[in-house]
Amino acid sequence: MTTKRTTTITVDLGELKVSWLAWCQQHQITPSHALRQVLRQAMDKTSRQASAPGTRVLKRRERATSRMKLNVTPSELVALRTFARHEGYVPTKWVVAMIRTRLTGAPHVSQAELEGLARSNQQLLALGRNLNQIAKVLNASPQDRTAFRPELITELSRVIRAHTDKVAGVLRGSLERWRLQ
Repeated sequence: MTTKRTTTITVDLGELKVSWLAWCQQHQITPSHALRQVLRQAMDKTSRQASAPGTRVLKRRERATSRMKLNVTPSELVALRTFARHEGYVPTKWVVAMIRTRLTGAPHVSQAELEGLARSNQQLLALGRNLNQIAKVLNASPQDRTAFRPELITELSRVIRAHTDKVAGVLRGSLERWRLQ
């Protein structure tokens, strides 16, 4: 005898189903996993808003002039120093980055991650120049398809996808590193 699963939910997506499945396929994720992520994000935003009523962080830049004393155990300090050093921070800056990320919900990247994102932008700009050159050749002689190499465009597309996945991973990792499990 089979028992009914108590963790499933059935939803009639109506006209959204086709676009939902296409989105999931485009992002190479199962519909169930994607829905779980959406629900987690929605519940996380709700709990964050409920836990901090009236809390607002200013968008304008301001100097950090307020001090706060923080007492931790010796083993926590060792772990903090280890994590901070591993991620390219000094302990104080690591704690500040964690606080800012948690308060704003925006990624706070380390110097190494910032350098990686800068390299990413340079590579994407180079890819853009290549695509512009391809477009110029195709526009100059649309009847001459000998200059058109589909495998080049396919390869560029693959490189761009891999690159954007890597950048998304850096940003996602930056946000997720500050969440307690």
